[in-house]
This record gives sequence, structure tokens and C-alpha cells, in this order.
Amino acid sequence: MENRAEISEKEQVWKTARRYRNKRQVWKKPGKDSREMGRKRITAGIICLIFLLAAGCSERGGETRSPAPSQSGGNTQEHAEKEKTRKKELRQAVKPQFIPNGIRGVSLKKEGREFLYIAREPADHKMDFDYWEILKPYGENATMDTEVMYEMFKELCSLTFTEPVQVEEGTDTGIQDSDMGIVIEYVDTMDDTQAKSAEEADTEAEIILGKEDGKGGRYAALAGSMEEVFVLPEDTLQMIYARKPFDYILKIPALISADTLESVKISADGRTYEIKVDTAEDSYRFGKKKVEKEEFAALYQSISGIMLVSEADPEKSGREEEPRLSVTFCRNTGDAPEVCVSYHPYDEEFDSVEINGKEQFLVRKEDVEDLMGQIEAAF
Repeated sequence: MENRAEISEKEQVWKTARRYRNKRQVWKKPGKDSREMGRKRITAGIICLIFLLAAGCSERGGETRSPAPSQSGGNTQEHAEKEKTRKKELRQAVKPQFIPNGIRGVSLKKEGREFLYIAREPADHKMDFDYWEILKPYGENATMDTEVMYEMFKELCSLTFTEPVQVEEGTDTGIQDSDMGIVIEYVDTMDDTQAKSAEEADTEAEIILGKEDGKGGRYAALAGSMEEVFVLPEDTLQMIYARKPFDYILKIPALISADTLESVKISADGRTYEIKVDTAEDSYRFGKKKVEKEEFAALYQSISGIMLVSEADPEKSGREEEPRLSVTFCRNTGDAPEVCVSYHPYDEEFDSVEINGKEQFLVRKEDVEDLMGQIEAAF
């Protein structure tokens, strides 16, 4: 149970971060719909949560940490090996039933191409909501918006495979030549408590989607028993397929708990800066200057809070020019990789974002300029 002093300390961090958030939330362009504004507020709220959990509120004091590995990219090969091993262990579903909290991975394929693969990837250095990765197309370089993800999970759970339908002879269901489908990896239980406690999936349902039936449904079958044909509601499938990968992510370049930081190294306009962090000792320094936790929290929110506005054009790169701003998050625990975020000139309105060597998103140029000014003022 927290004592009053601890609660007051956390409240102060929250108030400072919230005050700073409100100061930065100036809507550049009018006409944004309420959903988008809600997404931005959710993002800011999650960043504030990091401070409550990590900025001087750590319970790890005195823990011995292994040195952090030096990495310039995600563990792509490691993920591939883990996925290969995992798939060998999954049994194929005959009559799949699953619940949102039992889902551990989802793959969507259209026109023969897997365009989305979501997987739960727990790690000691992550917070619970950060366990989820959008391995395709972003690798480890994006943070999941779990609210949107669970909307999709609920839609998947509404699909039923209890009764196959009788298909008239000569009907082309499109199943045999299908280039569209869904793979769901899940824990085979309808008990929510059991599902939450299971680390990994034990079952896989591969749904092969065929043609529409002309009555508001779409023919479907399960891999391994394609002789049984089901009809799934087309409106539900359209909702599942309507979202783009960018819709599933929090619109921030990186979300890293301050509790896992040793330092933040910054390069901006030829100048270098370093923030030293030790949440266990409640110690924060901007260069040689010692600062209060609240001052660190406010600047760290700003560094973490530049909003992604869209994906970058894969045919156009901003990396031909030197980055205007680079931020490297150096970690203090052995299983947490170093993360480097760089902002490159892209066009008159936007800068591109390079995360661990991969350029995928755009941010507003003026937001980067504002951040550079805040960093210079803080030091």
C-alpha cells in the first residue's frame, strides 16, 4: 500500500507532465475530427503514465543490471527463429473458438501478401501494454495502440465456425484459389482468467477466405479441412480489413520507460547534449547540471511526444541529408536494446523519422524545430 508521501510525489510528476502536455497541445490545423483528437490525448496520457511508473517511482533500487547490448536495429533474426519454433508447437484448430484476451498473434493476408502481423512479445524491460509488436510491416519500430487492436480482436471473436453450409454443386466459392486469409494464434480456452495467465498461444486457426456469396457473406474454410465451407459476415470482414497498419500504432516515434534508461544522447544542429538518468537514485542531470525529477519529466515527455502524422513514401527518402536531430536512448538493463531516433529533412512541411536505421514515418517539421528549441533552452 502506498503511503501519502509516495502518492503526493507521483501526483506532482503527473501534474507537471500534464501541464507541459497542455502547453504543447496547440492544434496546428483546424478541422480535426474528435477521434483523432482523442487519439492524441490517449498518446499524451500514456506518456504521462511512464513518468508515474518510472520517473523516480521505481522499486528496483539496488538491483544489479546487466549492461545493455549495443544494437542498431531490431532482433529480426531472433524473432524469425522464435516464430518458427512457436509455429511448430501450435495445433491446428478444427472448430476454433477464442476470446480477445486469449489471442497472441494475428496475420492478415490480401492479394497473396501478408500486410499485417501482430504478435505479443513480452520482455522484462517492457510495460504490459507494450508487449504487442506490429512485426509486419514495422518490425519493432512502432508502439501498438492496444485500444484499436482489441477492437479488431473483438471483431475476430465474433466470427463463428460451428455449422458449415451446404454449397450448391457448381458454385465457385473461390476457396481453392484464394489469395486472402487470416491466421489467429490463440490460447485454447474460453476462460478469461486462464487466457490472461497463459504466456503463449497453443492453437492456430488459419482461415481461408473465398468469394462473396451475394447475400452479405463470404465463403471461408479452415486450413486442413477445406471440404467444410462456412459463410462469414462480409461487413465484419470489411471492418477487419479496412484498417491500415498505421491505424494500429500510437502516433509517437518511441515509447521507452525512463526506468530502463541510463542516458539520452542528443545531437541537434551540430550541438551535442546528454541527459543522465538514474530513477532508482532519483537522480537526473542535463549535462553537468542536476535537475529535479519534474524538469526531467517535462523534457522527456517532449522528446517522446512528437506526433507521427503518416507513413513516409517508400520511394522517397530523407536520409540523403544529415539528420537535423538525433536522439539515442541508452539503456541500463541487458535485455533492452539501444534505440536511436533521427529526424531528416523530407520536404517543406515534413521531416522523416528514422528509427534504428529504418525510415518509415513523417512528423511535422515545426514540431521538430520546437523540440530542438526546448532542448537548447533546457541546457
